[in-house]
Amino acid sequence: MTCMKCFSERKGTVLEHSRLPLAKTVSVMEHLREGCGIRGTSRLVKVNQNTVMRYARLAGGHARKLHDELVAVSPLTRELQFDEKWSFVYKKEARCEEGEKTCGDNWDHVAIDPEHRLLLSVVPGKRTREQCQRVVDEAKKRTGGRTDLLITSDEHQPYEPSIEQAYAVEVRQPDGSTRKEMPKDLCYATVRKTRQGGRVINIAKTLVFGTLSVLLMLIFRSTVSNTINTSFVERHNGTDRNQNARKARKTLRFSKDWDMHNAVTYFVAYSYNFCWPVRTLRIKGDTGRWVQRTPAMAAALSDHIWSTHEWISYPARPCMSM
Repeated sequence: MTCMKCFSERKGTVLEHSRLPLAKTVSVMEHLREGCGIRGTSRLVKVNQNTVMRYARLAGGHARKLHDELVAVSPLTRELQFDEKWSFVYKKEARCEEGEKTCGDNWDHVAIDPEHRLLLSVVPGKRTREQCQRVVDEAKKRTGGRTDLLITSDEHQPYEPSIEQAYAVEVRQPDGSTRKEMPKDLCYATVRKTRQGGRVINIAKTLVFGTLSVLLMLIFRSTVSNTINTSFVERHNGTDRNQNARKARKTLRFSKDWDMHNAVTYFVAYSYNFCWPVRTLRIKGDTGRWVQRTPAMAAALSDHIWSTHEWISYPARPCMSM
């Protein structure tokens, strides 16, 4: 009625131009989210494998755009945990020949809000300095550029320069020159675990940026952390491996195509925020019964648990941050 033009109400959704019955489309998406592979989903839903792959690609692009719109800024986020999760495409890195860039190791660079279990960003690809910079920059954008944050990660070397590049500000010196300094209210700490015989025998914690007094204040403010840790992002890695078939270890359902791998990564990872109720986020309602909540509900970005149908049929605006 505003533009005086006709268009499909499915425009900007996974269902745009879809001729598959709605129930089957939703079933395909639900099977992919529950850890089924392409072939398994094809057999269970009784559709062609190419159909499953086509909808998976559409769902990945849609999830990325929708997350960019719905989680543009998370105002309640006060902590960040970074980590990388390994998987591979077609064959493992040791078997790749020189010049093969779309196979081998594929790492998910992840940023999560531990208080609300909210996945702020996932950047799949090679384990490089550029990928670390991308996930740090996206996390900064999702938190509105605030600096009163407690940031933790493992000792992966690129995180320190990436965080410094993202958050450091120029400060004028008495002699008129300028130099970059980290904000006084930001703390970045690392965790290094030493294993022996498959068991953790020592945990070393290092404060990289910030002061001990600010660190203690940020830990005291936290509702989930009482020390420097990466427990929540590591726990999310386990959840994601369970939900995404191609991320499971020692599996025959590993990805054979780079773009397909990334598409399913985006779909499963970002729909988790709105469609997956987390047991530890539940609260008691007015009636005294437990009320289930998703990470988006805990972070005040949604007021209900989204169904898979609602997720894939919600129109997404074009993604501006590629």
